[in-house]
Amino acid sequence: MPEDNQENEEEILDISAEDLQEPLPSVESDQQEMLVIEPEDLDEVPDVPPVGTIGPSYAPVDETFRQLKAQKGLIAGGLVGSVVLQMGLAGGVGGFLSWLIQEPFITDAATNSGMVRVLLEMAGFGAVLGGIIGLALGSVEGIVSWVWEKAVIGGLLGLAIGAVGGALGGLLGQVVYGMMGGGAPGGNLILQIAIRAFAWGVVGVFVGLGQGVMMRAWRKIVNGLIGGAIGGFVGGFLFDPISVVSTVVAQVTGTAIQGELSRMVGMTVMGICAGVAIGMVEEMRKEAWLTIVAGPLTGKQFIIYQSPTTIGSSPKADICLAKDTIAAAQHATVEIDGNRYILADLSGGGTLINGRPITRQALRGGDNIQIGQTVLQYSVRSAPAQSAAETIPY
Repeated sequence: MPEDNQENEEEILDISAEDLQEPLPSVESDQQEMLVIEPEDLDEVPDVPPVGTIGPSYAPVDETFRQLKAQKGLIAGGLVGSVVLQMGLAGGVGGFLSWLIQEPFITDAATNSGMVRVLLEMAGFGAVLGGIIGLALGSVEGIVSWVWEKAVIGGLLGLAIGAVGGALGGLLGQVVYGMMGGGAPGGNLILQIAIRAFAWGVVGVFVGLGQGVMMRAWRKIVNGLIGGAIGGFVGGFLFDPISVVSTVVAQVTGTAIQGELSRMVGMTVMGICAGVAIGMVEEMRKEAWLTIVAGPLTGKQFIIYQSPTTIGSSPKADICLAKDTIAAAQHATVEIDGNRYILADLSGGGTLINGRPITRQALRGGDNIQIGQTVLQYSVRSAPAQSAAETIPY
């Protein structure tokens, strides 16, 4: 060993009381800078988000929900959160578009068309009416969720199914109407109202099936059948009274648009009634559902129809969180086990219930589920009694 190193080693080992009173040797400037942490440096260290918080600033869930709800406003929040409002608005738009497409080809002048031509005309009228309303109702879920793949698929299914049902309804309605003597000059208005309500009820049975068929959810299909039949019947029932009122208005105002006006109002009302009825049936028959209370799409409600129900950012997920950039494509599933709804994590630890990570856990009404930057609240219509063993991960 060189002499210099030996001398240094002796100095280190031979420490006297006087040496302790002397200042320590200075450290090289570049090493000193690495070891010393100034108070200003702490400002650059990012905060670690506490469990149960979301968003870029990691605001508490309740505070974030309040802020997002205030930003959205009552109208936007209500539209995203209300199935009845969504479906009613979509149905009305579909009915109006149907009138807009067909009106240029409709004439109020009396014709001597044969029975076959009349039947074909009514089948075509019903096909366009049912198809366009079915298109609007089938695409609304994807549009509200910003999942364009679902909007296109649901809309095309709704168009096809609604067109078939509309043609059938128009054909059957005209046959029954003719067999009962309808269409004659001075015919029975009550009979005409009853027949039209029946025919449009048949149309309505089909226009609500697009979403249910797309999701392959039997319960949603039944909801569409029931709600569509009710909505179509009500819309058909109101069509002729609306025609009478519009005729009176046209006569009083001196205009000649009573036919156009009655058809526009009647077809739009039929779409609104079909959409509202389907939405109301879904609301009344739902058993368990998730509502986004914080994050993108706050206020959106997802009814759990099938087991398993997948949750994730993929368009193929049953509950698609398309605007959540943190959620995995297939992040979690909800499984139905008797009266229990069980949440299972698929992301490897990125699913929380009430702020705690879970692997698999039975849900209770009011539980907050955090996935990525989205928090969903679980609700159930009739919550069965649960033991503590059922609410812990297993």
